[in-house]
Amino acid sequence: MRPATSFRTSENSPSGSTSIGSDTLSRAINDAREDKTIKAIVIRVDSPGGSGLASDIIWHAVVAAKAKKPVVISMSDVAASGGYYIACGANKIIAEPSTITGSIE
Repeated sequence: MRPATSFRTSENSPSGSTSIGSDTLSRAINDAREDKTIKAIVIRVDSPGGSGLASDIIWHAVVAAKAKKPVVISMSDVAASGGYYIACGANKIIAEPSTITGSIE
C-alpha cells in the first residue's frame, strides 16, 4: 500500500507506481471479510506514510475483519506512519529486520 494523492481511490502515478486509496482498500478488506471461502487476509504494506484519515479508514476495516478471521500484515521495505498504523490493527505483523517502520505521531 502506498498513500494515494487522492486518498479515497486507487490510482497510478506518472512514475508507474500504484497508490491504494482508502475506499478501494477498505472495500476489498470488507469483501474479503464477508467471503466465506477466504480463511485469512494478508495485506502487503509498502508505505512511507500518507493521509491520516485514509489510514484510519483502513485501520477500521482491518479491525472489523480481524473480528471474523485472521488478518496478517506483511511489511515491505517501508511501513511508516500510516502504514504502521494500519498494521497495528492486525492479528500478526511480519517484517524483515531491514524494514523501516515506525511513526512520528
